[in-house]
Amino acid sequence: MNDNGHFNEREREYEASETEGRPVGGEEYRQEPAHEESEPQWYGVSYDREKGNTYTHPVQEKEQEGFFSRMRRKRLAVLALGLAFFALVSFFAGSFGYALAKNMIELEEQNDTGIMPSGANGLPGTADVYENTDNGQYDFSSVTIGKNDGSTLVGSDNGSAGDAAMSRIEAIAAVHHSVVEIATTTVSSRGQINAGAGSGVIIHADGVIVTNNHVIDGVDTIYVRLTNGNTYEAVLRGTDEENDIAILKITPQETLTVARLGCSAALALGEEVIAIGNPLGELGGTVTNGIISALEREVLIDNITMTLLQTNAAINSGNSGGGLFNLAGELVGVVNAKYSASGVEGLGFAIPIDTAILSINALLEHGYMPGRADLGVTVAEKNVFFNGRLTSMPYIYAASEDSPLKVGDLIYKIGEKEVFTASELKRAVRAYAVGDTVAVTVYRDNGWLTVNVTLCEYVPENSSVDFQ
Repeated sequence: MNDNGHFNEREREYEASETEGRPVGGEEYRQEPAHEESEPQWYGVSYDREKGNTYTHPVQEKEQEGFFSRMRRKRLAVLALGLAFFALVSFFAGSFGYALAKNMIELEEQNDTGIMPSGANGLPGTADVYENTDNGQYDFSSVTIGKNDGSTLVGSDNGSAGDAAMSRIEAIAAVHHSVVEIATTTVSSRGQINAGAGSGVIIHADGVIVTNNHVIDGVDTIYVRLTNGNTYEAVLRGTDEENDIAILKITPQETLTVARLGCSAALALGEEVIAIGNPLGELGGTVTNGIISALEREVLIDNITMTLLQTNAAINSGNSGGGLFNLAGELVGVVNAKYSASGVEGLGFAIPIDTAILSINALLEHGYMPGRADLGVTVAEKNVFFNGRLTSMPYIYAASEDSPLKVGDLIYKIGEKEVFTASELKRAVRAYAVGDTVAVTVYRDNGWLTVNVTLCEYVPENSSVDFQ
């Protein structure tokens, strides 16, 4: 989140790609002339690391010729050769030192989370990595996660904890080992490895873990570290972007501590809760406590309105995906956000477990969230000139042969709703049901066109699940 109080969904660094401007609706695009480089103020031979070649700057003043003796000329020649040799040696030594330093810096950045394991892309770490040995054979669909009904606890003196309430120390001891650290790596288009971190909660003894979608969205590798230090390679079962839930799976070598799911509907305003997570990506197992500050707080996060629990327990970057527990040692929320602005403190948020459980069980059964409408095409945002200004539009780069939408189309409207980003497009489509027919306005072949599209069910392409 920035100082203006906006919520940022991701806690990792992203690489932005440049796109070429394209005229839309008859507007012409004119490339501004590049600024000419100023005349060099020195001369000689230098190395351009970006261009990878050696070039000579122009000499500004010609050296005045004088009368030198033959011996003087030989000495100058030897001196010149010596300087050239020294410069060549310095160049190679500097280049090697630069490359070595750059690699060392990148390795340090990759280990910022403190849990990058040895054996993972050759990176050093704190422990060996246990690979996932399920080989895609684990039967996720047979797993159903149960939760406390909690209907009899509504209005009780102890809120959702009821008569099972323990002391704070007892509750922490009961749940502490169910919260894990998550480390991720993402390889950019330029080959740079970026590290990310978050938290997760073990919800099944076979190694099923719940976390936030924004913790693992778009990453290339996911690692999970338990409180005993064992580090595991994790596979992704599925994600629910709208409710910010994701399901991971590891192959455990030990008996796991599994979190018991409570009932967020029975939470009482002011009820004490405990947050456990991995703040800053390197302080795994950190425990903070507070109260429930609001039960149904509507929060706008990346243009998606979510109904969340609000707490004053300390929440920081890296806590995302961690647990919010009551004094009965039950998971009542999955931490996913905080409000950050100058002069603002104690505004943390969590997804109620009654909401999260719907996503959890749907993802376990199907690998995705069924019943959500989709255009059946793959889009990316493309910069274009529209109405005299540079903006973005959803650009179709993959579509089925029988789709009325074509590769190269720029989507402008869904029904009467204008869309300029992929997120706006998704929200506009999700307002409809699977099987509905919707009018889609596109820019194609230098003109506007409206086509009718029958919406299909959304099935993500980047999941590890075999949807066949």
